[in-house]
Formats: sequence, C-alpha cells, structure tokens
Amino acid sequence: MNKLKNIPIYTDTFQQVGEFKPLDHSVYVFGLTDEVRSQHIADWRSSTVNVNFIEISEKTNSSFIINSDISNEIFLRSDQNLAKLWKDIPEKSNVYIDITGLSHSTWAGLLKSAIDSGHKVLVVYVEPGLYSRSDAPLEGQIYDLSEKITEISPLPGFAVLAPKKAETMFVPLLGFEGTRLKYIIEQIQPANEHIIPIIGLPGFKPWYVFETLKGNKASLVETHAWQSIRYAPGDCPFSCYYLLNDVYTKYQDQHIKIAPIGTKPHALAAVMFALNHPQIEIIYDHPVRKAGRTDGSSKLHVYHVSSIVKPNPTRTQDFIRSLRTRRVSGT
Repeated sequence: MNKLKNIPIYTDTFQQVGEFKPLDHSVYVFGLTDEVRSQHIADWRSSTVNVNFIEISEKTNSSFIINSDISNEIFLRSDQNLAKLWKDIPEKSNVYIDITGLSHSTWAGLLKSAIDSGHKVLVVYVEPGLYSRSDAPLEGQIYDLSEKITEISPLPGFAVLAPKKAETMFVPLLGFEGTRLKYIIEQIQPANEHIIPIIGLPGFKPWYVFETLKGNKASLVETHAWQSIRYAPGDCPFSCYYLLNDVYTKYQDQHIKIAPIGTKPHALAAVMFALNHPQIEIIYDHPVRKAGRTDGSSKLHVYHVSSIVKPNPTRTQDFIRSLRTRRVSGT
C-alpha cells in the first residue's frame, strides 16, 4: 500500500443522488442508458432553473448527436467539430460532464474539448448499487458486464505515435473482467517485469478488491504481475492520478501505456493524466456493454477536474515529440 501523502483530493461526495444539484447558470452534459443510475437527473431536472442541459446520444464509437437532433452529429476525432458544442456557451462557464451514462470514448473527448475551450469542468459519477453477476461464471468472468470486445485502439482524440526504441511500461487499471486484461496483454505483449497493475482499494464495496484479484488471477499469476500491484481508492481519480504520476516519474524513459479497464473514476484519472502528459498512451478495448449490467444507484461524486487539468490546445503530435526529446536530453 502506498504511503499516505498530504495531497489534495478535489471531490464532493453525496450519499444520495437527490442531495446534489448543479450550480445556477451552469451547463450539464449527460447521456442516458438502461441503467437506473444514469437516470438520476430525472428526479431534479424539472425543478432546476438556469441550467443548460445537453443530452448526448451516442451514434458510434466515434460520434454522437445532441438533444436527439440527428442533423447535428459531432465527430470525436475532430477537435474543431467538438468545439462547436461550446460555441454559444460563455467562456469559463461551469460545465458538468456526467460520465455515468456515457462511454469512455465520448466522455473523454467531451472532457478534453471542454477544458481546452476554457471552461471550468466538473465530472459527475454515480456508483451502481450492485453489479450483475454471471449466472454461470467462467474464470475471469465473475460479473456479467460486457457482451464482447470490439478492438484495441486509442480513445478518439488521444492517439499517440509511440517512440520506436523505447521499452513499454504497461499500467492496467483493473476491474472485475479478467478476460479483458488477458486480451490486451496478448495484443500488446509487454514484458512481464514491465506490468504494473492498479486495483481499486477500497472498492465501491468492501469485497470488490477480492473479486478483482480473483477475476484477474490467471493473468496476474502467469505474468508475475501480482508482485507489482499498486492500490488506489476505486472512487477517487485524484489518488489514482497521483499514483500514475509516481509511475511516470520512476519510468520516465519508457513509453507508458495505460489501459483503463476498471472503474470509471480510475479511467478518469488516466484521461486527466494523459491530458497533462500527452506523450502517455491510453489503450482501450471498447467493450460492448450488456443491458442491465447494474442495478440501483449509490453515492454521487463530483470531481473538480479543472483543479488539476488546465487548457492546452497545443496537444499535437509535434508537441508530444518535443516533450519526448526534452525528456531524453534532460532539458
């Protein structure tokens, strides 16, 4: 377990979703799924005034539409296209991005665009009451969460050209689905000694850490990566961010690949870290989520992302290459 540090945790936590209301004159971006926890805004939306609600409907892994307007499709791989979402919103507005009902591809692109457009970004996340267990669990599949894996590819807008000669340090942020870890390891083939898993401890529930270890046991044992496991609270992106920074500081001469296949708060940590360190590569397997994968809702968290991630529209491949050059030369 890591030593406790005197570091800031920019999080507001509400025990019940009904205790939260967005600030007046703010923007609230959200998506809806069949999960109860993604529909929490219905309880207070009608009684909220002076808030601009923007509903996102995902069309593909790389595009979405706004407020059910099929003529208004936004493409996640186009920074200019994404920026249109904010064109009528005053600069430095409070923008809430509710990631509960959005895929990683969508909310990561929205987060990057909102920050680089100069807004104060707060991320909202609602924990599930329970996850759906598999009726006939196989090894690595305790919970019934995903139908299939689509492909290994970067999140839209987060593609990185890896240096040719640098060794890879692989940092998987683990959840319950051991099959996902196994698949990614098979695809990128990191050296066993270059795998540093991060697990949520404590998890949303006290027993989740044990089920995460059990679900990923096969790959952790086969690669001996269990010896390198690090821990960060499953609901805290900032603790995970600081842990990623520790890894980055120690292995700064290597090409770091982060796989956010665990909790969404940990995935948020990976995206925040990649925004502040654009040479970091995020790899993702883009799973197709099963219907009814969770039941109920629990705590609601508001993460003050703009407290740690600042606008930087220069996140380009040339900029990334210049960062690597400075790291290698020590300047």
